[in-house]
Amino acid sequence: MAIRRIRVDYTVYPPNLNPGKGVCWDFQTFTKAKRKAKALGVGTRVYRNFNQTNKAGQILGDWWGGQYFWVWTGKEFTRFRETGQQAGAK
Repeated sequence: MAIRRIRVDYTVYPPNLNPGKGVCWDFQTFTKAKRKAKALGVGTRVYRNFNQTNKAGQILGDWWGGQYFWVWTGKEFTRFRETGQQAGAK
């Protein structure tokens, strides 16, 4: 089957996330993801995901979007690298 497209979405994780037990939210736009992150409070993380499907709608791949994520500081979104270092861009 031919590849239909690669869709980008954003996953929001609360600041008190307990791996394997917590909830997360997926949004199709970064604006909506940021709105939810602000509502959840300081320390909320936003990750970009890429989702690949074929023409039949079957999932071919679902993976993280690079090595960066954003954290709501209560004042602004700060971008970090997966290594834990601040990336310096917002």
